[in-house]
Amino acid sequence: MTELLHNLTHPLPNAVMTVVMAILVIYWLFVFFSGAGLDDLDLGFDFDVDIDAAEPEPVDVDADGGADDVEPSTEKSPGFFMKFLSFMNVGKVPFMLILSTLKFFMWVGTLITTSFINITGWGTLSVLILVPLFFVGLFFTKLSTNPLVKLFKEIGYKGEEAIDFLGRSGKMVSSIKDDKIGCAEVIVDKNPIKLNVKSIDGEELKYGDYIIIADESDDKKLYLVSKEISIRNI
Repeated sequence: MTELLHNLTHPLPNAVMTVVMAILVIYWLFVFFSGAGLDDLDLGFDFDVDIDAAEPEPVDVDADGGADDVEPSTEKSPGFFMKFLSFMNVGKVPFMLILSTLKFFMWVGTLITTSFINITGWGTLSVLILVPLFFVGLFFTKLSTNPLVKLFKEIGYKGEEAIDFLGRSGKMVSSIKDDKIGCAEVIVDKNPIKLNVKSIDGEELKYGDYIIIADESDDKKLYLVSKEISIRNI
């Protein structure tokens, strides 16, 4: 027993990953006894991006063989990070399940690696061994969660639903005017969420003003806000 505890906490990488695994075990015990649902396993992680390749839209052709003018699509393809998350099955399998699987493989990999390689003399630099183990863990996490994608699809899991901010009230945490972009805070289920905002009509909105989210920009990156008409702004 003493030897087991020593191996779990020595050298430093083993101790780091053992502590991480202990925290995850406590988390999963809390989930089990609290009866949390699948949505609670996402920890508020928002993954609402469809990265599937879109089919090309048909082009109408005139009788004379010419094609009608087609307005080019302004929709941008998702970036590398979002594609990577989709590759790792985030949004198809609960995020915390994926994270726990990754940490488990890193923990096992650390115990195996340090049993063959003596890194005790490396000191704090020994934690660098976690870097290659992270990528190895990603590989095994991808393989082990692939079968779960179909399972969670069958039980109706669709990831966390995107939050609809339109019509919600919030509070400015910066001052904006004209086309200046600022920041506003909105409370959703007691959780503060900061959004990039711009005045919908160019009106000056000062720090601390209460606002209403009236619309969003065409590229979906900004929310257009106006001053809330209420006694709070008087």
